[in-house]
Amino acid sequence: MSEVCQSLINDYLAGSLNLSDLEEGLASLFDAMPNGHADAQNYLQTLYTEDKIDSDGFTEISQVISKVNIQSTLRNNQETDISYFGEDQTMHLTDLSGLDADIEGDDANDKTVIVSIGQRDSEVDVSEPSLDARDELSPISPKIIEKPHKSAHYENLGPGVTLKDRFVLLEKLGQGGMGVVFKAKDLLKVEAQDRDPYVAIKVLTDAFKKYSGSFIALQREASKAQRLAHPNIATVYDFDRDGNTVFMTMEFLQGKPLNQLIKELAKKPLKLDHALHIIEELCSGLAYAHEKKLIHSDFKPGNCFLLNDGHVKLLDFGIARASTQTDEERETTMFDPAKLSAVTPAYATPEMFAGMNPDPRDDIYGLACVAYQLLAGGKHPYNKVASPKIKELGIKPKPIKGLNRRQQKTLMKALTVTREDRIADVDKFAEGMRSKKSHTKTILLVTLFIAVIGAGIGYKPFLAFREEQAIHDKIQQIKAGDKALMIETIWSLDQLEPEQQKIISVGLRREIITFYRDRIRSVFRPKEGLYDYPQAQSLLAQAKRHYPDSVALSTIEDQVKEQHDRLMNSLVSLYKRYVKEKKLVKTQSGEDLTTVMPLIKRVDPKHYLLKDKALSDLYLSEAEKLIARRKYKDASNYIVTGLKMFPDDTRLQSLNKQINAQFQD
Repeated sequence: MSEVCQSLINDYLAGSLNLSDLEEGLASLFDAMPNGHADAQNYLQTLYTEDKIDSDGFTEISQVISKVNIQSTLRNNQETDISYFGEDQTMHLTDLSGLDADIEGDDANDKTVIVSIGQRDSEVDVSEPSLDARDELSPISPKIIEKPHKSAHYENLGPGVTLKDRFVLLEKLGQGGMGVVFKAKDLLKVEAQDRDPYVAIKVLTDAFKKYSGSFIALQREASKAQRLAHPNIATVYDFDRDGNTVFMTMEFLQGKPLNQLIKELAKKPLKLDHALHIIEELCSGLAYAHEKKLIHSDFKPGNCFLLNDGHVKLLDFGIARASTQTDEERETTMFDPAKLSAVTPAYATPEMFAGMNPDPRDDIYGLACVAYQLLAGGKHPYNKVASPKIKELGIKPKPIKGLNRRQQKTLMKALTVTREDRIADVDKFAEGMRSKKSHTKTILLVTLFIAVIGAGIGYKPFLAFREEQAIHDKIQQIKAGDKALMIETIWSLDQLEPEQQKIISVGLRREIITFYRDRIRSVFRPKEGLYDYPQAQSLLAQAKRHYPDSVALSTIEDQVKEQHDRLMNSLVSLYKRYVKEKKLVKTQSGEDLTTVMPLIKRVDPKHYLLKDKALSDLYLSEAEKLIARRKYKDASNYIVTGLKMFPDDTRLQSLNKQINAQFQD
């Protein structure tokens, strides 16, 4: 089969195959041959090494191989496609045929579809900050192949396995084409006597790991989600790896996904107030994501989660895309959500099917479909017909009983398949869907306040709620650029209650890590004459107290240590050379120990050379030689210089007194 793979690539390079033929041939090959992707990449690497293909050709074909491979993997993997608890299956779509009206109850159009379209520029988010540009993930290169980690390898990842000597996997919650999700116990939380030591861990599946950009794909998902600190968005803690096991840690949620709830509504519909409450919280989380310039791009019931306490969380920002980006923010990687164009037919707009740039109105359409189902006993507004077919079939949503005129108008405007006619702002949709008795959050707060005061109880929880709101307001101020408040918040973080610390450390994760990175660079950057390594270590320790498993901080720590070791090797080498040449006192060129020793002391105050008796002996013997030759001024220079380095040396002190007495005579 490898000969067939080579033949396909050779024919394309020779011009006898076009791009679509190459993709079709590789797709058939990868379906029949599990290791076809690896063989294709290896052969491509051989062609490049032998100068039979240039770097542009290598990159082009490599991207084709990777795209076809991931599509093949997702197509052949019949597991459920989830990022946390969802049950929506992933399949592949090459055209819109077969997307006609579904019979009610069939979930086919709830499945995420990978639409094959042309390639566009990548629009992905940046990861946690590193100390310098060397850490940035770059596009695949002919000469750079991802190296496997040297530590542990887990053949049978499952309950009982411990990752990073910290996360004990307890049970499997679900599996999809990209990730397997486990419930896990965090031993660090157990040690800290945390009442809730559980987390959810998403691990790359073996199938998805065959995709060369899989590591970056999961890292990007974690990075995007970490930017979104909001009560209605599932919290992502960190991204890490243990050997070749790549994983993302998230908060453990207890409840049910909305797709499961919606299936149950046919027998037990929600009360209007309950449905509107869920819609309100969905709007709140989505509006926040849009405020952060992230479009979810796959809003559907399976990516929304109803907690046991009644609150709602948005999940899975794995294919979320930036709505706007500057050239400086643009980052090209092997993983480009736009190239996969994952859509869920029942909740995707015509523009998403066409592969157009993301727009908040795409999410609003999906949100409106979910809202309609919650209000209509689980019925989809268009009977789950894909949006490109709706106009052709002339389908219109039926009005929902119980909604007032304003609510009906708002919902129908959000459900229109024409982007230009759709509501453009989530807050406007939320406002239009609210009942008249709850115009603003202020009225709710005042009502709650009067209730708790009138009852004479519950005042303390109310104050705690208000304090939490104040913290969220502070987070927003800092994100808006209030540097003074940022510094004040960081230095007072350890004095806050644990729950308040958690809210701030999660909400300002990127900002706090960036702050410490910049502070470290301001005290230790040898190339620019900054040598305070102890202060850099202290700042790192402070940062790691808040984020002990941060990949970014570990990278910064490694870089700082590398720079320290390189600097110390250079300083020790200079020390030995100057001692050998007896360059002990200041020279016009500055090439002497008086330059080196203060630097060693600055970088490492406890370095053994700072207590080297052999050096103090050398200053003493050189001074005595000069005294014997009656060169008292030169001798005094050696003694004074020696005392600056060894102020407690009694012999140098005694000799200094003798010299001073000699001058007085």
